Amino acid sequence: MSFRHVAVCSIALCLAACGGTKLVKNAPPPPSNQMLAASADGPLAANLDWVIVRNGPGTWARNADWDEYLLHVRNTSDRPLHITAVTVTDSLGHRAEPLSKRKTLVKASKQTVRRYRDSDIKVKAGRGGGTLIASGVGATTLGVGAAYAEAAGALMGGSASSGAGAVAGGLLIGGPVLVGLGVVRIVRNAKVDNRIQARHSPLPLDVPAGAEASLDVFFPISPSPAQLELAYDDGSGVRSLVLDTQQSLAGLHLPAPDEPTAPIATAGTPQSTAAPVP
Repeated sequence: MSFRHVAVCSIALCLAACGGTKLVKNAPPPPSNQMLAASADGPLAANLDWVIVRNGPGTWARNADWDEYLLHVRNTSDRPLHITAVTVTDSLGHRAEPLSKRKTLVKASKQTVRRYRDSDIKVKAGRGGGTLIASGVGATTLGVGAAYAEAAGALMGGSASSGAGAVAGGLLIGGPVLVGLGVVRIVRNAKVDNRIQARHSPLPLDVPAGAEASLDVFFPISPSPAQLELAYDDGSGVRSLVLDTQQSLAGLHLPAPDEPTAPIATAGTPQSTAAPVP
């Protein structure tokens, strides 16, 4: 192989390696016939329809370091209510609130990794022995594309940049190329950030009497989450509705059962009444 070919391949590797998070063209929608958890309490009923994880079913951003929860809620009363907050509690009992910016999501996910590392538990976005179990009807294995993405990242780690200053066949791989790659990454990140903010449901969310609404909320990666909680006000005070996700999201972002790992401290069992939204 000529030096020119080596240089061209190096540029290609640089382009691939620096891509980071980017939009997926013609991304298929998440499964529409699934329901991961449901609960009802007084005037509010809620379904957790799906959780989009890194390179999992329904993903629209490749190599995303966050989770996207898709919910449907229904006001079963004759007066309006306001959903004021949504939180997810992971397997170590940490409660996370929704975030609407790519940079803050990635930063918070890194904090999650460090927190679990302190407990001798290895976690990784979109990877693990977890499944999305749809109300006991079936399951979809997560992280199918994550292994490929990880392998590609490992292949490119360090090798592409090591030749960045080489001169091959008169072709310089240096400052201008690296600047160009940086611009590509910035543009891709901006597009993903815009998409997150467009999809994210702002809170509080008003739900008129007898009406239904969709909730699309983004969280840092939450390993094997125990519950999802919605706080709401129906005019008589703030109340909460808990969806138990210990079974449907068990093992999410955690090693598979056959992989050695430290014991996981699970959060307390939340109480909820399963009642799907009609």
